[in-house]
Amino acid sequence: MARRAPASPYAASAGARVTVIFEPAARALLLLHAVLGFTAVFTTTHHAVSSFLAARGRAVQRQLRRFGWMAPASLLAQALSGLALYPVYRVRVRFADLERSAPAVVQLFDLKEHLSALSLALVVGASLAGRALPSQAPPAEARSVAALSACGAALVWCAALIGLYVTARHPVGAP
Repeated sequence: MARRAPASPYAASAGARVTVIFEPAARALLLLHAVLGFTAVFTTTHHAVSSFLAARGRAVQRQLRRFGWMAPASLLAQALSGLALYPVYRVRVRFADLERSAPAVVQLFDLKEHLSALSLALVVGASLAGRALPSQAPPAEARSVAALSACGAALVWCAALIGLYVTARHPVGAP
């Protein structure tokens, strides 16, 4: 008797149901991840605007200090919720659907992960530099903080938009 190949090379354990950590809470984690993502977009954008104002000579030290802790904290919380959600995404979305039907979306998601990691480093650096910026900072220092902050915020925006696209294609927790 000839052995039949599985219906799909992506079928886990020849069709057996695999238990994935945090799967029962996947929808709630996805919502939390989205809300924290919007928070990260808004706080990093506000920090970038404040740093541009500082580069133009405005006294915005209170804003730089305020958004200097909010932006990295929101990014870190968002990254941690994404890490908790990742095993469910990997098994139920990526392996089960996207690698077969939309490999370009898988590559976009990988790009989003890299952009997010780089943005975290830039935003933390900009936040620390912005907090240390004196009220009468030399223009070159203020522009450096503005460049770090703007690049970090731009990468956060890109990661958020890619994340929304991937979620619209196949959300975690959906059949």
